[in-house]
Amino acid sequence: MPSQTIVSTTDQLRRVLNEEEAACRQLLDTVYEERAAIRTVDITRFHDINCRRLSILELLQTIADARHRVVQDVARHCGLPHDTSLHQLVDHLHATSAGLRGCYQSYLTQAKTVRDEIKHNAGLIEGIRGVIDQALSAGPTIGEGHELYTAGGQSVAMGRTNVLIHQQG
Repeated sequence: MPSQTIVSTTDQLRRVLNEEEAACRQLLDTVYEERAAIRTVDITRFHDINCRRLSILELLQTIADARHRVVQDVARHCGLPHDTSLHQLVDHLHATSAGLRGCYQSYLTQAKTVRDEIKHNAGLIEGIRGVIDQALSAGPTIGEGHELYTAGGQSVAMGRTNVLIHQQG
């Protein structure tokens, strides 16, 4: 493969990785917005945040598809198997493409940060959910004589207010 073709295809790969990293930064911004909404229990903001997140995730999917095509093109030009991964390709091109590894590492770092921050938000949500469950279970016991049902739909005679739904008529 001529060196000019390698340079052009690796430049294309570098551009795709930079686009993907930028989209990850946008996604990270929504994660931080979500965290602020979680901490203030401002549920009115979740819809807008989730709409933006969905749009960014769709963009990321489009970029990932483009990255996959570029990786296959570069692998084919380099005589590598068609199932060559991005990591394998970067390792293969490291000597011939200055800066590609740095671009790849920067993208990976950003993607890992997004994943870790999303996990952190999930932990916050679970914590809040646990507090709410505990607060609800601190309620009085419902006495006999009512038609009560568990969350699974089974009829019971007595229970706690957070687990049971009182149904009349």
